[in-house]
Amino acid sequence: MAVILAISSQVAYGRVGLSAYSFALQKLGHELIALPTVNWLTHPKLAGQNSGKPIGEVTDADKLADMGAALISLRLEEKIDWVMSGYFVNAAQAHSVKWLVTQLKSKNPDIKYCCDPVMGDVPNGLYVAEDVAQYIKNSLAPLADLLTPNQFEADYLDSFRNKQILYKTATANIFSDNGNEISQAFTPVDVHMNGAGDLLAALFIGYQLNGVSAPKALEKATEFLQLCAQYWRQHDCQQLPVIELQDYL
Repeated sequence: MAVILAISSQVAYGRVGLSAYSFALQKLGHELIALPTVNWLTHPKLAGQNSGKPIGEVTDADKLADMGAALISLRLEEKIDWVMSGYFVNAAQAHSVKWLVTQLKSKNPDIKYCCDPVMGDVPNGLYVAEDVAQYIKNSLAPLADLLTPNQFEADYLDSFRNKQILYKTATANIFSDNGNEISQAFTPVDVHMNGAGDLLAALFIGYQLNGVSAPKALEKATEFLQLCAQYWRQHDCQQLPVIELQDYL
């Protein structure tokens, strides 16, 4: 069993951010320590169908740092294998996470850091503030062992193509290790699955922590997301069918 510290959005209804990570990683036999950057009822796109904005709270950046400091006081860096970060509301939160990741790595250099640079998508571009996107690009991405952008975010982070990058195109998931690419094709399905990028990153890491090679982990993660897309279309889902399809993990 591995231990993953995940820092991202938490929703009560839906499977994005921490809710996308948690079940899949636990099903693969790993422990998840979850620090929320927000506690919302649901993700903004689903909330937009009703009130137009998410209902809940944003975690204060100082509180996020306090939780990180308390985590270190428990010496959990001795157990943590990976840190994963995702959605930030403001640059101050991202700064707190940079501090925490730096502290953890200084105490345990074996800890790996996965930065999901959640900042935007096509066709609308950035959906976070410019200073958040710039902080991720200038401060978090250089610290990462693995980046997991979508195509828009990969273009935004163009200078980091010499790192390990996992990203999705229209027809394939691609893992690039210092420019050496492994591609896993899938059949496009006309659905937009919120949280699919979160799930792809979690499965790619989770399978490798179970001893699977990177190419095989990419294959298994892609196949599972293909099943999710097909199930989503057939059943008109509003959230990732991870629990419904758990036997295929």
